[in-house]
Amino acid sequence: MTIDYQKLINPRLFQIPDYDQSHVTKCWEDPSIHRNMSNESNYPPIQAVQDAICEAAKDANYYAEDPTYALSLRGKLADYASVKAENVALGNGSIEVLDLIFQIFMSNLGEDEAILLQPDYSAYVPRLVYFGWNIKYAKHADGLEKAADQVMDLISDKTKFVLFSRPNNPMGTVMPASEIKRMLDTGKIIIVDEAYIEMADEGTSVSSWVNQYENLIVLRTFSKGFCLAGIRLGYLLANPEIVRYLNRSRHIFNVNLAAMRAGEAAMEHLVEYRQVFRKLADTRDWLAAELAKLDGFNPIPSQANFVMVDVGESGKTATQCVDYLQQKGFWVRTFAKKAGLEPDTHFRISVGKQDAMEELVENLKMFVLK
Repeated sequence: MTIDYQKLINPRLFQIPDYDQSHVTKCWEDPSIHRNMSNESNYPPIQAVQDAICEAAKDANYYAEDPTYALSLRGKLADYASVKAENVALGNGSIEVLDLIFQIFMSNLGEDEAILLQPDYSAYVPRLVYFGWNIKYAKHADGLEKAADQVMDLISDKTKFVLFSRPNNPMGTVMPASEIKRMLDTGKIIIVDEAYIEMADEGTSVSSWVNQYENLIVLRTFSKGFCLAGIRLGYLLANPEIVRYLNRSRHIFNVNLAAMRAGEAAMEHLVEYRQVFRKLADTRDWLAAELAKLDGFNPIPSQANFVMVDVGESGKTATQCVDYLQQKGFWVRTFAKKAGLEPDTHFRISVGKQDAMEELVENLKMFVLK
């Protein structure tokens, strides 16, 4: 007997491509590669967090607290984000929290609409498609300053939410707060992904607005500024009713003990972590300034832990730049085919340590002269 599995599988699965993460495996296989492609931190977690993770191993025979409770960690996160513990939900990375949001707000399969900005984080789309959402795209080619106009032109009775990253991934730019307020005033759910907020200018976050707007959801992660991509810890800030529904929909014990201990230790050592945030931002700004000196290279001003580079005026393609750097041991991310950008004109560099970035720039200088 031969089973035709495709007839048994959710048909929406065949509408989404595989999300290729083979580059991560190659980097683990060859530690000499400079990992400047996935917006990880090239700095390890601070020592206190490393110690907390190791200590957690001694208690690994027990379940961690279920995130519905976990008041110690949720309370610390609430203080950090200027909200209350009842506004905080935990996830196995912020991407799991997004998955749960996509599920709990879906009530009319194939009809409910989500609005995304373009360009934005590519991982949003496959999951929305899989869960049956209709997606509308608000292009911000004229800049994020006019994003609300683009969004509001798309809003309909079927719109459930608007989702965007801020700072934007992959551009690194920040939508003005006034534009977010205009969107919130529509009454639709507005989801702001603040994955890179630790590297942004002080006062950029809108997390405290959760106390004022019941239709605002803010997402956060420990993967970027807190140097904990491998631990998988993220959280949501929202109205307590949304938090309750999200907790009801998720798996039990979805956040492991090591992640919880790491999160608590990070919150207890914010002074030390803020030095890491500053170091990343300083290196980012140095990198952007140096890239701007290269003929035809136009780095986009960034408030994240990466720099997007427009090489459309350089006589080089983004693919050529990425391939050359890879030959030199620096793996960066091409956006040659990114929706919302001119073909083969952009690539992104995740900020590494200062000495590595200096080496990367020297390599690009030689490439430009070829």
